[in-house]
Amino acid sequence: MGLSGRDVAKRFDAEPGGGGIRRDAAVVIRRVVFRIHLSVAVGAAAVILMMSLTGALLSLRAPVLALAERRHFADLVEEGTAVEAGALAEAGALVERDALVGGGTWVGEGALTVEGALPQPEADDRAARLTPAEIVAAAEGALSGDGDAAAVNGGTPFTATSLRYRSDPRAPVRVFAGRGRHADLDPWTGAVLAVGPGRAERFFEAVEGWHRWFNVSGGSVRRARAVTGAANLALLALLLTGPVLWWPRAPSRSSLGRALRLRRGTRGALRDLDWHQVVGIWSAAPLAIIVATGIATSYPGVGDRVNPVVGRGVGGGGWPEAAGVVGEERGGAQLSGVLATAMSWAPGWKTLVLTLPRPRDEVVRVEVRGGAEGQPHRTGHLTIDARNAAVRGWRTFADETPGRRGQQFLRYAHTGEYWGWWGGVLAGLFSAAAALMVWTGLSLAARRAVRFVGLRSRRLRFRRRPR
Repeated sequence: MGLSGRDVAKRFDAEPGGGGIRRDAAVVIRRVVFRIHLSVAVGAAAVILMMSLTGALLSLRAPVLALAERRHFADLVEEGTAVEAGALAEAGALVERDALVGGGTWVGEGALTVEGALPQPEADDRAARLTPAEIVAAAEGALSGDGDAAAVNGGTPFTATSLRYRSDPRAPVRVFAGRGRHADLDPWTGAVLAVGPGRAERFFEAVEGWHRWFNVSGGSVRRARAVTGAANLALLALLLTGPVLWWPRAPSRSSLGRALRLRRGTRGALRDLDWHQVVGIWSAAPLAIIVATGIATSYPGVGDRVNPVVGRGVGGGGWPEAAGVVGEERGGAQLSGVLATAMSWAPGWKTLVLTLPRPRDEVVRVEVRGGAEGQPHRTGHLTIDARNAAVRGWRTFADETPGRRGQQFLRYAHTGEYWGWWGGVLAGLFSAAAALMVWTGLSLAARRAVRFVGLRSRRLRFRRRPR
């Protein structure tokens, strides 16, 4: 049996012992705060609900896109795989499982070394990875010509601007053509495996557009960002006023325990209130962090003042410790030498993004990531001489200005990515919690409105009753 609206209201105003409503200053303050809380919630509910749901979806972007990319990973021979005599590659070469027809056992470093293999390079065109220049030529040739890959690309010219390498040797090489287009290539054959952005990438791009500015374009973006920024402020106000409403008027272990856990068997308004209150208590602090960092991003004026302060308290994280010395010549020709230098520079790297130089450029810039894309404290930037592959500069997160460090920290703290995959998962869960609070809050507000209309109708009928 459900509880009436009056019973729910008593949970806010009644003493734990059932002493009833006390018209003192605390009750007046509580009611004022409740009116503010209710008015702000009803006014901003739709936008907050949209931002919460899209925020929860965006927390899935990194794992979903990573799984999509794994479909194009090469099937390399694993350590301990027995191979018959007469292997197709030299000992120490990188080959795929379907490229071997015999010769030794797969052992060695990282499951990528063949022992006792007989060299027969003419029988296998995947014994060695393509150079960066060959990857670029393969991508531009396939995507700018008349083949199937070019048709997928829409027939528009494909001019490579950067290359992305993963530390996992099975991963394809991603070739970027500006910010909006890319292609994944087999690192041995140069075959085009996928052309992006794909459906999943376009979906999350649209979700992010909705999350930030209702997915509008042109001059409407500024007005839409003002609305989402105001919704962030509204949610922060709700998070600050909520504890005033659920905090027991006579705090005790039992009253606090009842506020912190869901009660079984509740229905109707009491069930909605339980979910609204308990979920709000457990998620208030994390959501306040998410919302506050979002406000700093939504309002540049706020960010300009907050970023330097936050940046002074954010260290560089101690990564990476370079394995080389700036100015040391390592040899190597053009992009191949640059790539070799970048790969050996920072132990434990996960991703390299090599910006392709223009013909007259004397240096090549490489972004070295030791973590995920949303972890700037685990990212460094190399400047490498294009002629002799010598490192000319090395800049880490600790070398950035306090304002830049603060901006990067707040941006990725908002999504949770700063702390890795688990941070993103928690941010998504708390975003879903915010959506649940909006839904239950709207349910409570609707019940309250129905009760108010019904009470007003009864009063009008009573007044019109003939005496």
